[in-house]
Amino acid sequence: IGSAVAGALTIRRAAAGDEQAWSGLWTAWQSHMGGRVPEDVSASAWTQIITPGSGLFALLAFSDEGALGFANVSATPFAWTAGPILFLQDLYVAPEARGRGLGRSLLQAVYDEADALGAAQVFWMVDELDSDLQAFYARQGIRTPYLRYMRRPWSW
Repeated sequence: IGSAVAGALTIRRAAAGDEQAWSGLWTAWQSHMGGRVPEDVSASAWTQIITPGSGLFALLAFSDEGALGFANVSATPFAWTAGPILFLQDLYVAPEARGRGLGRSLLQAVYDEADALGAAQVFWMVDELDSDLQAFYARQGIRTPYLRYMRRPWSW
């Protein structure tokens, strides 16, 4: 997908020259979530994001104000669909850009990527304590009855 434009907003896949924009938003997202991904892990993620065929990509939202948001997405084969599905790992909008429909536009760009890739589904997880975020996603998709489990806590 090239880019989706809504007014002065441009959403497109991250490219090699976007590392600073993605990194700044990625760091802000981690702070918002109350965590910190080690720098070497973030560097590895960026390398995967800009490597075609890695299965990981990022969409960045830009306006005249600069980079305002991102979505980190992974594509993976799925046994139930005989094709890929997309997992929306992270979606973040800078605080100063919230309330303008940017989150909805980023999610629509993820949906557009799914359609272009022939992905049968897009899924994501939401903090069970964040009712505002749940309300946002309830307007964009359907809630499933599944809970997430992990092998162990993150090491950081």
